[in-house]
Amino acid sequence: MVKTMMIAALLVLGTATAQAETATVQIDHPWSRASAGKTGAVYMTIKNGGAADDKLVAAASPVAGKVELHIEIMDNGVMKMRPLPAIDVKANGETMLKPGGMHVMLIGLKHPLKQGESFPLTLTFEKAGKVTVTVPIEKAGAMGGMKM
Repeated sequence: MVKTMMIAALLVLGTATAQAETATVQIDHPWSRASAGKTGAVYMTIKNGGAADDKLVAAASPVAGKVELHIEIMDNGVMKMRPLPAIDVKANGETMLKPGGMHVMLIGLKHPLKQGESFPLTLTFEKAGKVTVTVPIEKAGAMGGMKM
């Protein structure tokens, strides 16, 4: 009985520690566009309220066969997309993932993304661990409230 209570206490302490670590990272306004094709993208602002730099190192979602971190760059007048190994989020700073820049790429969508629906996205940070957000789907061509 005592052994069971000690294991339970350790599990609670471990969970509290994980929550404290993820409390430093805040995800603001995650969103995606409606899509009829096999790919989509997710945009958001990642805020790091902690005293140490962090990195977004991976993402996953049940709506896609594969999820990658990407950036769009201009190369000799041609817009190209490139995978990223990680996305830096500076201590007490924020990083924007937006159209025409860094984003989370959804590859091999299992069904079209429909305006008005939403889906889960799990983000994995080097220090803060995993954070799951709900991503609302806006209309095709949406800019997520951003002006270009």
